[in-house]
Amino acid sequence: MTKSILRSLAVLGLSLLLGLGQPLAARAAPYLEVVAKDGTTVSLDKAQFAALPRTTIVTETPWTEGDSRFSGVLLRDLLAALKLPVSAVAARALNDYEATIPASDIEGYDVLIADQLNGKAMSVREKGPLWIIYPLSAHAELRSSDTEAKMVWQLLRLTLQ
Repeated sequence: MTKSILRSLAVLGLSLLLGLGQPLAARAAPYLEVVAKDGTTVSLDKAQFAALPRTTIVTETPWTEGDSRFSGVLLRDLLAALKLPVSAVAARALNDYEATIPASDIEGYDVLIADQLNGKAMSVREKGPLWIIYPLSAHAELRSSDTEAKMVWQLLRLTLQ
C-alpha cells in the first residue's frame, strides 16, 4: 500500500512538472505556425512575432469602414527572418479556411500579417489575432473577390508550397 501511494505521488509530481496538471487553456498555444516545404515547423509566440520588423499600411477593406490602419509584419519579412525562400504560401485560419497566397503577391505587394487594427490588438471576434491584409487602396488591380479571398483572418498557420 505504501508503494502504491509513493508511486501515485511520483506520477502526480511528474505530471505537475511537465505541466500536465494545467488546464488546456493555460498552456501557451503558438501564436503563428510556419511550416517549411520540408515539413519543419516553426512556432512563434506573440512576443517573438512582435519582435519582428513592423510595418503599417492604411487601406480600405470590405469588412472595415473607411481607411483603417493595420500594423504587423510583412509576409516577405517573416519569411526572410526565418531564412525561408519566398514561395506560394497556404494560409490556414482558425475555422480551417485556407487560401493560397502566390509568391508573386508576396514579392510584388506589401502583404501584411496584421496584429493591430487602428492601434489596437484584434480579438478573434474582430478577425484577429492575426489577419492577412492586402494594400487594396494602393493598388486598384487588387480590388477583386480573388484578392479578398486571400485575406485570411484568424490566421493560425502558414505552409510553404
